[in-house]
Amino acid sequence: MDIRKYSKQEIAQGQIETALELFFAKGDLFSAITLAGAAEEILVQLNELKKGQLGLAEKVASLFEILRPATKKRDGLEKPSRFEAETVIHMDARHEAVFLLGRAIEEYVTLTGEPTPLMLRFLSEVAVRG
Repeated sequence: MDIRKYSKQEIAQGQIETALELFFAKGDLFSAITLAGAAEEILVQLNELKKGQLGLAEKVASLFEILRPATKKRDGLEKPSRFEAETVIHMDARHEAVFLLGRAIEEYVTLTGEPTPLMLRFLSEVAVRG
């Protein structure tokens, strides 16, 4: 076993950068959505710690939460809702990817004060136009 210490900020940055690479390469948008959602969750927590707020604010449901089954549901302790039991979802994957990438980048900039070059590319080429 090789247990190491990892920076949550660096993990989130890597997730955003990978999601952006997928997005710009016209790769798997669902992977980009999942990575952006995971990064956003980490960054929200880090921003709340930075502000001295120990309790997490009430979160708005995102597609990431819908796509990611909760542990209780996986373990059979809670029945999935009718929506979660469906085998397909109807959505505009590009629009959702743009939305979640924008939110993740916003949280990253709030924490660090500066976007990376790839984040700047997204903000100038995509977020402005939508």
